Amino acid sequence: MAEELVKYEVKDRIAIITINRPEKRNSFTEDTRRALIDHWITFKHDASADVAILTGTGNIAWSAGSDLKEIGTGITVSNPDWKPPIEGVSTIGLACMSGLDIEKPVIGAINGVALGFGFALALACDIRIGTPNSRFACTEVKFGHMAGGGQATLLPSSVPFGWAMELALTGDQIDAQTADKIGILNRIVEPDQLIDECISLANRMIECGPTVVRQTKRFMYRAMGQSYLDSMELEGIFYQRIQSSKDYDIGTQAFVNAPNIKKVRPDFIRE
Repeated sequence: MAEELVKYEVKDRIAIITINRPEKRNSFTEDTRRALIDHWITFKHDASADVAILTGTGNIAWSAGSDLKEIGTGITVSNPDWKPPIEGVSTIGLACMSGLDIEKPVIGAINGVALGFGFALALACDIRIGTPNSRFACTEVKFGHMAGGGQATLLPSSVPFGWAMELALTGDQIDAQTADKIGILNRIVEPDQLIDECISLANRMIECGPTVVRQTKRFMYRAMGQSYLDSMELEGIFYQRIQSSKDYDIGTQAFVNAPNIKKVRPDFIRE
């Protein structure tokens, strides 16, 4: 039986999605992108999962990007009847999940190099935790390709504009320490601690109300780039949504009835 190109498993309300082509440095063929898209859709609708961790098999490459050999020799697919969930959007764009409108948090466990499309995928994660082995680059420019998958959009919102331009226009590779300094990584941990660190972070999110976590993520992306006044108007709309949720009432009552702030433990509804 052939190995899955992308694995999906859920444990304790955390979905772990693993890019699984270690022999090809976890690079993406069309079939691999389609498999990842299918798993994003599964996660979006999976009532048993509140947070996802995206990682890659091995410690050398998180993902080396698109498989350029496939592009050069012609794309072949195992299922010609597969239909994209959104017409008119490439599988590169959909695999980076921005077009799929996923409200649940996604943590990137960056164990190795993230190049080209792999870099785009890392930038599409809400939070990124790396190891000393992590490396990042918009490699496409070196081969006459534009930095795709949303890199040119996501980079300026993730790092200072000068850094975004330098990375997108040179294809230079940066190490974990530089990525941490400019804001691509939230922090660096040792490789054997990476998944545990991501699980710990995911659990802290799960302890919070699922409604407010999802609505806050949605609001922050919607408000990005707006003026302060426009974002405050939008915040009012989102706050009304949260106030009308059961989680809001449950959390408020737990706070009021707790003997002290450290013992507030709301029993949120997960649907």
